[in-house]
Amino acid sequence: MKIMSKLYRTAIATVAALLMTVSAYAQSTILVVDQSRILRESEVGKHINRQLESIAKTMESELKAAVSPLEAEGKTLQAELQALGQTNLSTRPDLQSRVQNFAGKSQAQQVEAVMKQRELAATERAAFAKVSAKLEEILKVIVAERNADVVIDRSAVIYGKPADVTDVVLSRLNSQMRTVQVTRERLPRPSR
Repeated sequence: MKIMSKLYRTAIATVAALLMTVSAYAQSTILVVDQSRILRESEVGKHINRQLESIAKTMESELKAAVSPLEAEGKTLQAELQALGQTNLSTRPDLQSRVQNFAGKSQAQQVEAVMKQRELAATERAAFAKVSAKLEEILKVIVAERNADVVIDRSAVIYGKPADVTDVVLSRLNSQMRTVQVTRERLPRPSR
């Protein structure tokens, strides 16, 4: 019985705190901004995406250039192993060594592919961090101009009619920042 009483009091306290928070926000000026739209439609966002696509294509070319000889080597090894037939591989230590060497190269290539994915993600984060800093400056000015208390991302709004300032932010961002230098991030490779 005491446990139920404590749970009941806790629930009442939680609801009361929630109501006070809601009433505080009801008196606040709330602005909404659609950050994903801004990053997608802004000149700088488009510029970054074009540069990221170019970097991704370069990385893909690098991977293909490394994989082509590996594929040829794999086909040669496979043909030799098929020709060997049912004969025990242990009779051919040279072939065993080549198979192990190929497996190591193949695994290294997989690691390299993962590293390139991580590098691309790090490059994207670094580029958009510069935009986020500019967005923060723009939002501070808009908050001061509109005497707002809260800025919420559009994705967090379920219902309501807060002031949407996405178009204003997008316009100001386009006027203040059209490009960003996107530099390919290079991550250290794991030692073998």
